[in-house]
Amino acid sequence: MDRNDMLLLSDDELELVSGGATKAYLAAVDLMNGKYGTGEACRQSVTDAGFDYWNVQHMANALSQGYGQVAQDVIDDKYGIGAARFKALAQAGYDPRLVQQIVNGMLLDD
Repeated sequence: MDRNDMLLLSDDELELVSGGATKAYLAAVDLMNGKYGTGEACRQSVTDAGFDYWNVQHMANALSQGYGQVAQDVIDDKYGIGAARFKALAQAGYDPRLVQQIVNGMLLDD
């Protein structure tokens, strides 16, 4: 079983994940690395790059608060798959949708 097989989602969960999540993840990493500058210039640069600034900032905040490690744990199959993973993440206090977006970004960034 490869990493993508471990990350199969139920039909209900598939509706929650968008292809744009990967790009938002990469933009959040760039934001954290200072690519977009700071302050109002940062907000404008992110917006000019075609992203919703607040969504990118939210993902960057989540990454800095440990969601990156949780996403890696999902990749390592520590939370199960499908609906069981979704439930386990929620019970652990994480936003399962956000974790999945970060996982998608991490997998496609390899």
